[in-house]
Amino acid sequence: MEDGIKYNECDIDKKQEDGQYSDLPATLLILIALVQGLLLLLLHQAIELDFWPKQSPHWLFCFYSMAFSAPLLYLLTLKCQQDFWQVSRWIVPLSLLLAVLGFYIGYQATPVEHIRYDSLLFSFILTSVLALFKILLYVQHFTSGESFTYQQLFIRSWRNFLTLSLSLTFAGATFAVLMLWAALFKAIQIDFFYEVFTEAWFYYPVIAIAHGFGIIMFRKLSHIIDVIKRIQQTLMKFLLVLIVFVAIIFLVGLLISGLTPLWDSGGSSLILWMQALTLFFVNAVYQNHASDRPYTLWLHRFIYIGVALLPIYSLISFYGLSLRIEQYGLSLARCWGLLVWFLLACFSVGYLWGIIKLKDHWLAQLSRVNVVMGLVLLAFMLLINSPLLDFRKLVVASQMQRLEQGLVKPEDFDVRYFRNELARPGYIALQSLKTSFPDQTTLVAKINRLYHPEKSDSAILYQDFVNSIKIVGDGNNNTGQMTTLPQALTKSIFAQLNQSEWRMLNNLGYYILPVDADQDGHLDYLFIEHNKHSQLISLYFYDQQTWQQVSTQYFYLKGDESIVWLEKIKQGQIDLIRPRWPHIKVGNAEYQLK
Repeated sequence: MEDGIKYNECDIDKKQEDGQYSDLPATLLILIALVQGLLLLLLHQAIELDFWPKQSPHWLFCFYSMAFSAPLLYLLTLKCQQDFWQVSRWIVPLSLLLAVLGFYIGYQATPVEHIRYDSLLFSFILTSVLALFKILLYVQHFTSGESFTYQQLFIRSWRNFLTLSLSLTFAGATFAVLMLWAALFKAIQIDFFYEVFTEAWFYYPVIAIAHGFGIIMFRKLSHIIDVIKRIQQTLMKFLLVLIVFVAIIFLVGLLISGLTPLWDSGGSSLILWMQALTLFFVNAVYQNHASDRPYTLWLHRFIYIGVALLPIYSLISFYGLSLRIEQYGLSLARCWGLLVWFLLACFSVGYLWGIIKLKDHWLAQLSRVNVVMGLVLLAFMLLINSPLLDFRKLVVASQMQRLEQGLVKPEDFDVRYFRNELARPGYIALQSLKTSFPDQTTLVAKINRLYHPEKSDSAILYQDFVNSIKIVGDGNNNTGQMTTLPQALTKSIFAQLNQSEWRMLNNLGYYILPVDADQDGHLDYLFIEHNKHSQLISLYFYDQQTWQQVSTQYFYLKGDESIVWLEKIKQGQIDLIRPRWPHIKVGNAEYQLK
């Protein structure tokens, strides 16, 4: 027995009398690593060569989930070949579960031509890695036949983390050596090796085998892994004291400064980070039996006083998150903030209860809380990737409700956030807005512009632009009907606007005032752009058989000044002030008196 773990006859970590370790089924594990590399290569080629399932992200996510999860679980769980079928009873259904969740997340990226799923992919990878890490611990435990204890889970978690980190480093180093070798041969004009080593069909299997070999090697060296673990524990002992000291001083500082400066600087996330770091270091230091104390008694009590204060951080961060949600509704960041807050609050309250009940012996409660919360964390990581707790749907429902209740104006509605961050739920919501608010021509134009960015001559985009123009000024057609505007004029304005996507997406209103600017008896047109962050006035006049344009510089009006300015525009209160003094021309040079 080592570090409280018992080993059976197949365990790779069991020491023999001569100090060696029992042999892993190396051939089988290398074969599994090779199969993983070939599967990843096939998916890579599907993306590169544009064949199925590239255009079917639900299947693509599903297959990637399987290709990563199942081989990795086998590589880190198998102890001898006789264990293969016993281990498969756990790995196969759990890998299929991750694949099903991948299918659902991939479906949220459809229709693929309209969905940007960078953030979708990032959150799926993050939650899947955390879920896979927790699943690995439980698979290793249940296939070992040992009693369920926190100490065993903790030791395995660090061994798995360090084994994976070191094996990935080894795989990366292998890839770097191959690229160096390729570059050297290319430098002496022997291109064969360069072309071979930089081909996906070569480096995918090679890197996968290197990764598998690294796992085999570092699993056999578990005693070295345990030494590294003890070294980091020693280092974190000193850092934990510093972090607890800072956390206590910070609370005292809050009593002096109040919460307002904290909210002005993104306080909720800072509070959560402080709380998370404290909990992480507590668990990194107190990782052995409940009776073990790495500190003297007075330092031990200083630490648990700091831990007992952590629920105060939970109250502060919840208050800040609640204010933001009340003001602006849910967003993906706030949903994640609520989840992180809930998990950290559960840890903190659980530890506090142990301190109140057990005082100096509160570490026994720490173990119980961590075992339960490990299962809770796993459940949330799986639920987030399912229809049961899809943050994107929650955000869409919250923001649509705010729009319907008038808490946000249609022209201020953030359509780009729906397009870039909310995947399929955002796409469906934006399409429904076009029918729910057909009279909001500016909003409809923004939505169509999002999904037709490359079609500069699109009839849909042009018609949206024409419909969104409002004619202002007494004596002119103030009904908004476009029959009074020359089509060549509107097409010329549209062509100018459509050269820059941001101008149309930031638009809050287009206004046109017919004027005779140069008093030549022909109408010219003042075109006013009211954008989210700026304003611009352009004069369009007909000259040399085409519509010409001169513009002011962008100017920036905010708050009440912007409201008054816009109201005067809508009423057509625009005056043309001609210069008192004429321009002076000498040859081809023209000068303006100011």
